[in-house]
This record gives sequence, structure tokens and C-alpha cells, in this order.
Amino acid sequence: MLTYSIAIRTLGTAGEKFREELRSITRQTVQPDRVLVYIAEGCPRPDFMVGREEYVWVKKGMVAQRALRYDEIDSDVVFMLDDDVRLAPDSAEKMLKAMERHDADCIGADTFRNHEMPFAGKVYAALANLVFPHRSGKWAFKMHRNGSFSYNKRPEKDFYLSQSCAGPASMWRKSVYERLHMEDELWLDKFAFAYGDDTVEFYKVYRNGFRLGVLYDSGCEHMDGRSSSSAFRKGPQWIYTRTLASFAIWWRTIYQPSKGNTAESLLCAASFAFKSAWLFLVMCAMSVAKLSFRYMFSYLKGLRDGRRLVNSDEFRALRSYVLK
Repeated sequence: MLTYSIAIRTLGTAGEKFREELRSITRQTVQPDRVLVYIAEGCPRPDFMVGREEYVWVKKGMVAQRALRYDEIDSDVVFMLDDDVRLAPDSAEKMLKAMERHDADCIGADTFRNHEMPFAGKVYAALANLVFPHRSGKWAFKMHRNGSFSYNKRPEKDFYLSQSCAGPASMWRKSVYERLHMEDELWLDKFAFAYGDDTVEFYKVYRNGFRLGVLYDSGCEHMDGRSSSSAFRKGPQWIYTRTLASFAIWWRTIYQPSKGNTAESLLCAASFAFKSAWLFLVMCAMSVAKLSFRYMFSYLKGLRDGRRLVNSDEFRALRSYVLK
């Protein structure tokens, strides 16, 4: 069986959720070679020790704490975790076996369970983000020309190939991760709040010809420790950040790679234009409902600044998303 080590990114603030995650690691039927906790510089180490975790201080950022060289790891596979994931005793074993059985280069745990959302949640996802279910015997998640994804409405197998997946728990062949140059995506850390990094990182696996998969029965549970972001997500600043990031992510991952094909690039542009027009109507409705035009203006400002960002010298200098 493939060997693996665990890499956890944290700010050291997840408290009891992080402690429970570490406990669940000690119960794994297949134990990791090492458990490395990549903690942001300036953050104090938690005042407890559960297993044999080791701490490494690195630059702060959702991408900066993941897009690393992992020189400390000699294992075949890196099991990347957020600091609020509880593992079933056989989670690592299931994911390793699925990776070998399906010859996957990267495999993600289905922690958000989109297909199990209540009907109201599915309607909201469709109206607010143009995220729809799909019927497919091949794909778990598919990316579309407008930058939105779709999810398998009724998965009937444990494992599906995928074009994207959730980020809280994923296994990567270390050799493949090194070839994808995730450090090129550090621009994502410049936003006021982390948004879309999972999409950029996992879609890069698929777009560069590697095999990405999703395991539906991994037993990985996302305990969601992002309480500090709840208030932020309710205000106009969240609308601005989400819109700015969405534009830049679409440009880098969807539009730029299509530029060699005129017809495809036009279709991508038209698809995103339709999505932008639809979401503008959604923002108008929100502004009326909340008696504040700040939501609508924040959305328009996000589109404007997104356009400026992708045309900046720094963004243009980035290595191609689809590597040669």
C-alpha cells in the first residue's frame, strides 16, 4: 500500500475541533509516517499534545499554508487536512485503497455533501451561484464555462472521477503535487477573505491531465470551524470579495486556457456574461430587500476591480494555468 503523511494547515484557533481531529488521526487503521501541522507565523502553538504531531511555522494564508514544498515528507502521498476535520478510523485506509484501485493522482473526500442538501438549499445554490445538480455516471463534480460547478445529483458509486472537489480533506501523490506548481496561485491570498482556492487547486489537477477523484464514503466529517467568518459573510464586503475573486478565478482557470480556440473563448465569455447579468439581478433584489444599494454597488465594484486585476502586470506574469 502507498505510504502517506498528514499535512494540516491551521491558525491554531480551532480549539476542540482541532483536538478531536488529532484524536481521530491516532485511531487510524493505517497510521501515517508523520503528522505535520503547518501553522501560520505569529500564531501560538496550541497548548495541548494529542499524538505525535509536529509543528512547522510558515507564512500565513490559505494557499501559502498549503502550496509548500513538503521537504519534510518522504511518503508517497500527502494527506492534506484543514484543522476542523474528524476522520473515521478507516478514512485514510479507504482513500489510499481508492487511490490505488482507480489509479488516481489526487482524491478528495466529499465533505460538503451537496447532493444531500435540503431542497431549499439546492434552490438557493441555483439562484445565487448558478450551481445545479447533474446526472452523470462518470463525474462527481463538473466545472462549466461560466466558472460555476455542478454536482452529481444521485451518486450510485463510492468513487467518481471529478473536475473539482472540496478542500477540507484530500490525498495527493507528492510527485504530482510538485509538478503542478501551486505556488503560482498565491495571488489568491491577497483577497480580504479566502475564496475559491479549492476550485483553483483541484481544477488544476484535471486541466493538466491528471486523474482527480472523489470518494463519497470516506468517513471524513467537516466540523466547520469558520465561526469567525460568519459576520463577514453577511455584509456587502463579502459580496465585493466574492465577485472580485470569482472574476479572477474564472479568467485564470476557464477563459485564459481557452484563448487558443476562438470559438471556445467566445463561448466562455458569453457564458460568464450571462452569469454576471443574472447575479446583478440577484444583487438588485437583495439591495431592495435590505433597503441598501451597497450590495448592488459592491457587486459592480467587484467586477470592475476583477477586470483590473487580471489585466495587471503581476497577474499577466503568472505561469500558464495549463502547464506545458
